[in-house]
Amino acid sequence: MGDKEIRVPKQKRSIEKKQRIKDAAIKLMSEKGYHSASSNEITKEAGVSIGTFYSYYKDKKDLYKELVADIYNVVLTPMNLSTESGSEKDNVTGPFDSLDNLSIEETVYLYIETVFKGHEYETAFQREIASLSEQSDEFREIEMVHKKELTEMFTSVLSAYKDELKIKDLKTASYLILTTVEAAVHDTMFHNGGKNKKAVIRELTAMIVKYLFIPYP
Repeated sequence: MGDKEIRVPKQKRSIEKKQRIKDAAIKLMSEKGYHSASSNEITKEAGVSIGTFYSYYKDKKDLYKELVADIYNVVLTPMNLSTESGSEKDNVTGPFDSLDNLSIEETVYLYIETVFKGHEYETAFQREIASLSEQSDEFREIEMVHKKELTEMFTSVLSAYKDELKIKDLKTASYLILTTVEAAVHDTMFHNGGKNKKAVIRELTAMIVKYLFIPYP
């Protein structure tokens, strides 16, 4: 659509139309895949005109980017691991804001449990996001914007325990932990229907805590 200005809906009716487009896109992309769900099919499913679609989005990929951002907001918001002025325990906010009252085992367990909970939301669409990221660097970049934020958030949490950690490279450790947790969660939720979730959380927690606090021989 070139450089045409994209409208931000403000009235209730317009907001509802845009939400119908997003809901339809998630439904069709989950069922058929991103590439097989056309903009025309999405608008038909949403009950809006193609002109309405292009008043909110430049193209289907622009819509996809917003859907990915929405998914990550759902996954990340309950964590709220950001820090305001430093990396000490007193500065960590969110469900992890009382780290003084949590052991590292409890903190890691809570993190993994939260990731699993996040993947219960629109699981089929999250599976499509993961698939597209594996197939294309272009789609991976869309997701990496949000993964970078998650890595930074988790690094802040690790830094709250810095005096107890055996590892020194917190950023790389965060990357390894997040990648491992993501792989386990994806396999459990996408391919095994969430079976054995509690056991996976328990064993992942034990493995990560050992990595962080027990040096290799």
